[in-house]
Amino acid sequence: MELQAKEPVVAIFHQDAFPDEISYTPLEDLKLLRAEEQTLVHERSQTAANPSDQFSLIDKHIKTVAVIGAGPAGLPTAKWLKDEGLSVTIFERNLAAGGTWIYDSTPPLNPTYPSEIPTEGAQPSLPPIDQTLPYTQVKDLDDDTIRFLLEHAPPNPCYKSLGNNVATPLLKYKDLDWPKNTPWYTGHQVICQYLQNYASAFGLNEVTEFNTSVERVTEIPGDGGWHVLTKTTQKEIIDGRDVIKVTWSAKTFDAVVVATGHYHVPYIPNFHGLSEWQAKWPQSVSHSKSYRVPEPFDGQNVLVIGNGTSALDIMRDIASYTNDLYQAVRDSQHHFDEKYLQLRKELSSWVPAKVQGRKGIKQFIAKDTLQNSIIEFDDGQTLTGIDHIIICTGYMFNFHFLDHLHRDEATHRKFGSAVPTDDHVLVKRGDQVYNLHKDIFYIPNPTLSFVGVPFHIATFSFFEYQAFAVARAYSKRAALPDTATMRQEWNDRLQKKGGGREFHALGAELEQEYIQDILSWLNRDSAIYGGSVIKGHDSWWFDVKSNALAELKKKMKTNAPE
Repeated sequence: MELQAKEPVVAIFHQDAFPDEISYTPLEDLKLLRAEEQTLVHERSQTAANPSDQFSLIDKHIKTVAVIGAGPAGLPTAKWLKDEGLSVTIFERNLAAGGTWIYDSTPPLNPTYPSEIPTEGAQPSLPPIDQTLPYTQVKDLDDDTIRFLLEHAPPNPCYKSLGNNVATPLLKYKDLDWPKNTPWYTGHQVICQYLQNYASAFGLNEVTEFNTSVERVTEIPGDGGWHVLTKTTQKEIIDGRDVIKVTWSAKTFDAVVVATGHYHVPYIPNFHGLSEWQAKWPQSVSHSKSYRVPEPFDGQNVLVIGNGTSALDIMRDIASYTNDLYQAVRDSQHHFDEKYLQLRKELSSWVPAKVQGRKGIKQFIAKDTLQNSIIEFDDGQTLTGIDHIIICTGYMFNFHFLDHLHRDEATHRKFGSAVPTDDHVLVKRGDQVYNLHKDIFYIPNPTLSFVGVPFHIATFSFFEYQAFAVARAYSKRAALPDTATMRQEWNDRLQKKGGGREFHALGAELEQEYIQDILSWLNRDSAIYGGSVIKGHDSWWFDVKSNALAELKKKMKTNAPE
């Protein structure tokens, strides 16, 4: 469904533009907008529901919703929003649904070493200033354009041997079974096909704009919804030349759901000397997001930095190819529940026997040759003769299309004094998302929401419960607490769990507490506002979960490297 921009047109566009003639506004106007948005949100918080009436329906009558991302979080969100009678448009920068599970043999562009701060790490791609939208450029398919396309839709961190480590029965969405005889643990092709089957079964492809990235999302003052600026790429042949047509467009929605996941912007620690090392030998360092196949590491001495799932997978994948294989692991500062600690212990026991363990990285010392260069560890040990370093240190939260809700050094340079306050910021260092009620609803304005932020969970099925919450709230079948109550709950959680990535980490026990909390709220309100009862996981699901680790052990043993 084509949604036309509605007057008044503001945010990144000129306010006096006509619906079919929208012009892009330069950065100085966006700074002014940011100040206006802060005033708008402050006024809204002052007129929130009376504290004695702690729950109320969202004031705005929501008809149209933009969902950003057609992956494991975006698909169920769009499905349940549609089922509630809302008009949904999905924006997906890849050419098909599937998100992280789409395999592309082409690796992404190299990140910076170390990571840039979030606002600089992924900049929005915007049209030239003062151009009427929609605005189209035609680019010849040369090296610069290929780089442009890799920035537009970066290949996902899916490697050839990637499979699920959460059993398929635990991943299952409520309304779509896995094909008969699907194993509990399988390859990315099967997982991706399940997601694409889901999109086909519920008409989600028909409401998706593929090859389309969202470049900026801005709130319209006066409770007018959200402006969404998108960029679409399309390959064509013009006069016998292969070209890429790039079109920037703008639409207006009543609500926006961010379902982009968090495996996009690599996190690379600021190890002393790493930037000099990488600048001198750029082909000797990579992030796990770029890993695809083991053959390039044949006969090499490789150091893997990190102790997560990707580190384990990659070491198991390359062990039979490498000469010497090392793993650097720092002492963890995270605190997880007992079941998750047990899982991490099991994962560590599956490290290939040939891997030589080392402590965390202290520094890199670049010498005259790569072979003579030194890696020093926290315990004083050193290592030379390393051919390649694979950094498996995870990812950063970065919403480039909401960069005006970031706050870091670059934000100050970019927006001056018009930066978000503590009560409005979304991202600071990239290790946490701030000001989300239940990791879903943006507290200053719940018509902006997020699905898929938590981790150490059963992913697909967990995301579906978050999708239920969004769909029920936006269809006025579930009431949200007032701003003060949401703020207090968020502050209490921050004090209890602490900040950083651990804030979003759940694990088996906390995941079930979270789901029960969501269900208690939604089912209580279904009796008041209408709607069917949403069921939680059944006994079979929990039986599978109790046996999943044993089955995963069998798989790992069967596929153990020599």
